[in-house]
Amino acid sequence: MITLHNGSETIELLTDDNSYSYEAVMGEDTLTLYFSHPGYLNVPVGSWCEFYGKRYSLKKDSNFKKNGERNYSYTLVLETSKADTELWKIRNTVDNRIKFPYTAKPKEHLKLIVDNLNRRSSGWVIGECIEGTEKLINYNHTVCLDALSQLAETYEIEYQITETVIEGVHTKTVHLKKVEYNKDNPLTLSYGKGHGFKTGVGRESGDIPPEIILVETTDRNIDYSKYGAKELLMPKSQTIRYDGTRFEGEEGFNASASRTYKTDEYGTSVMRADRELTTSKEDSLDCTEIYPSRVGEVSKVTTINTEKHFYDFYDTGIPNNLNFEDCLIEGEKMTVIFQSGMLSGKEFEVKYTHVGRKFEIVPQEIDGITMPDGGVWMPEVGDKYAVFGIQLPEAYISDNATRTGASWDVFREAVKYLYEHEDKKFTFTGTLDGIWAKKRWLTVGGKIVLGGFVSFTDNQFHPEGSLIRIVGIKRYVNNPYSPEIELSNTPVGTSVTSELNKIETNEVQVEENHKQALQFTKRYYRDAKETMEMLADSLLSFSGAINPITVATMQMLVGDEGLQYRFVNSKTNPVVVNHDINYNSSTKVLNAPAGIIQHMTLGITSLSNTHAASDYKYWDMAEYNSPSLTNPEKKFYLYAKCSKDNQSGMFLLSETAIALEQIDGYYHLLVGILNSENNGERSFATLYGFTEILPGRVTTEKIVSSDGKTYFDLVANEIAGRIRFLDGLISGLVGIGNNDGINAGMSGEGNSGSDVRIWAGANEANRWGAPFRVLHSGKLIGTDVDLSGIIHLNAEYLKISNGIDIDSGSLITRSAHLVLPEIEGDYSRVIRWVVPMFTRVIIQIRLETANSSVLIAPNGDALNPVSSFTIDVGMDSGEIVGFKRDGYTYWSVFKHMHEEL
Repeated sequence: MITLHNGSETIELLTDDNSYSYEAVMGEDTLTLYFSHPGYLNVPVGSWCEFYGKRYSLKKDSNFKKNGERNYSYTLVLETSKADTELWKIRNTVDNRIKFPYTAKPKEHLKLIVDNLNRRSSGWVIGECIEGTEKLINYNHTVCLDALSQLAETYEIEYQITETVIEGVHTKTVHLKKVEYNKDNPLTLSYGKGHGFKTGVGRESGDIPPEIILVETTDRNIDYSKYGAKELLMPKSQTIRYDGTRFEGEEGFNASASRTYKTDEYGTSVMRADRELTTSKEDSLDCTEIYPSRVGEVSKVTTINTEKHFYDFYDTGIPNNLNFEDCLIEGEKMTVIFQSGMLSGKEFEVKYTHVGRKFEIVPQEIDGITMPDGGVWMPEVGDKYAVFGIQLPEAYISDNATRTGASWDVFREAVKYLYEHEDKKFTFTGTLDGIWAKKRWLTVGGKIVLGGFVSFTDNQFHPEGSLIRIVGIKRYVNNPYSPEIELSNTPVGTSVTSELNKIETNEVQVEENHKQALQFTKRYYRDAKETMEMLADSLLSFSGAINPITVATMQMLVGDEGLQYRFVNSKTNPVVVNHDINYNSSTKVLNAPAGIIQHMTLGITSLSNTHAASDYKYWDMAEYNSPSLTNPEKKFYLYAKCSKDNQSGMFLLSETAIALEQIDGYYHLLVGILNSENNGERSFATLYGFTEILPGRVTTEKIVSSDGKTYFDLVANEIAGRIRFLDGLISGLVGIGNNDGINAGMSGEGNSGSDVRIWAGANEANRWGAPFRVLHSGKLIGTDVDLSGIIHLNAEYLKISNGIDIDSGSLITRSAHLVLPEIEGDYSRVIRWVVPMFTRVIIQIRLETANSSVLIAPNGDALNPVSSFTIDVGMDSGEIVGFKRDGYTYWSVFKHMHEEL
């Protein structure tokens, strides 16, 4: 039975047995419903239903066949929001062009697509995204779905669109990543009774896999006369190990699962070093996107001449030993290509000056606009850039001692490519045994997802076994426990052109876009009552329930001795950590992440105030995802099924209670209870650990509000929710910071005018010297303050010069010998004098310039500047005004005569 919704209307459909859903990696995601009806039935476009945790909508009119006046056969094809990506085209978000080139990194391309989807719809967000180099993609009347395919093809990666509906908010998340799940905890399947697959398992073999990878590189930033080769080479006769995710030397590298690779003596090809070649089949890889480079960051931009489009930018991060002037390749011009910002992908000729780390941009016309233009098309502070037409020092090309440089980057990319393609390719198709699956559905159902890994074996035609991905799933509406699944270790392609070899980035570290906030489920009174009933059946070591009106006692201990365990970060030096088990009310899936359990009582036979870490029992728990829990009336126990023989464990969802040692060889530790649905939501409550209530004291780990939005997490030292202080008073000191400590805050301590009330840029102990602070007296101290709008000043106080140092706003009151400094562009400075104030005699002020870029203009005469100047000051006042023009700082000296009163 499927229920269709359209506004407040519903339609109940009794579907045929051949109705099904089908989803594939980067392929279709549809629900096809076949049914008969005694008469014409109007199913409006936009009608939707939920099936297996997904929302499917009718995007176009239904198909039907009239077999008689009271016999209509219908075919409805419902789709997810992925179908909407075929409706709208990609536009340039700056000028709305529909045909344009765009050079950017993967996340920027993905943002372009998501921004265009949100033009016509809402709720589209960026999910996980690979890291990768800047690449050019040409958009030419391209619909959003084709743009996604083009992006995935360019980076030889995959995309995925996931959807959630939480409290009525429909969120559609677009990921650019390899669609992989449960690789460390795969579903085990093989052919035969009791092994998962029914009869009819088929296999298709792929091409002979390559054993040698020939690499194409680039001549960018390579000086043939110095390097000895026209193009970049890999390090010659070098080896490296790779485990499929990380290289040796990287954190988390698994040496036991690694393979060893080597380069040839010419540095042009890669092959396995730990086994003999059998076919010597060659493949090739384009790595021309990798070249010796240093990606810098713009620290300042100055305007030289707006009319001539002359602009300079600076990079103070360039090291002293990297002078680009000394790296020029003969016959080539130095250029920069911006890697981010409005000028991303655009190349400009530059002149570099190492003193000051300055780049002078030569303007050029691009798309009818002379850039930089002083408006939109400008470099900005924080923009990234790379320099070309140079040969960088050897450390940027290849450093075998540290295994760094462009040569090693190419070597690693070639290794990733060979690892991905060197195994024999197979595609298996089969139907899951419904009886086998139904008995184990809470264990295996959550692993039958796109990208989920399966450990597949067959005693006859595949005895060695393979770790292989699910790339297609067909679920029958009336028989959900017997899905047809397609397994393949062949990379999923988007089109014929995806067979071209391009830079492989699918194994790089996936960037975390958003750190997910900890969420607790809503908890109602009925959930608490249901939990009481389930605990009564949980086979824990307690007697029956009591139900008094009041309880008077001195101590209450909540918790079972067998459930005194915790999740920790290490077995050798265990520290308790949060283990956030979440139920997704949209997909109806319960997720328990991987972790380490430390039991505090099992195996501990002696009382002691201390125990060594090795005295305790530990288990490594694999991640668990339940199947979509579509029956709203069912409630579940979640257990940690822990081996008595080793340190392996797994999460187990069960409809019935299991005692601690009911099953031989395992402990079943009760983790929590997942209640039945209430208003479309389920509440999950953890049950391990303990709470002690004493007079005046409560010892526990979490305090959570009934709606789950406000909580005190006493393990993570974290408070969440909108908390209102009714009396408006927060006393003491409030610090703001990050994992490195406090770096800003507010304080109510003290009543002195010099006590700091607000500060930023220092910890609480050093707040009196913070670069920004507001004192109890109202005084504000700050550095590099940008102010705009109307500023009202009641009084002006000028700094008194000490006769040596001089600064903007100084007031000279005595004889001085002062050095006038160089000032930044776009700024002016004013220095005044009023003398004699104390001596009432003529004094001298001698002015000198800091360097040859600083000039003095007596009486403002900039046409006849000098480098030093002496002023005889009597009964007068004056000012020195500084400004910068054409690279020179001018200090104009003015003198005002006064008569004695």
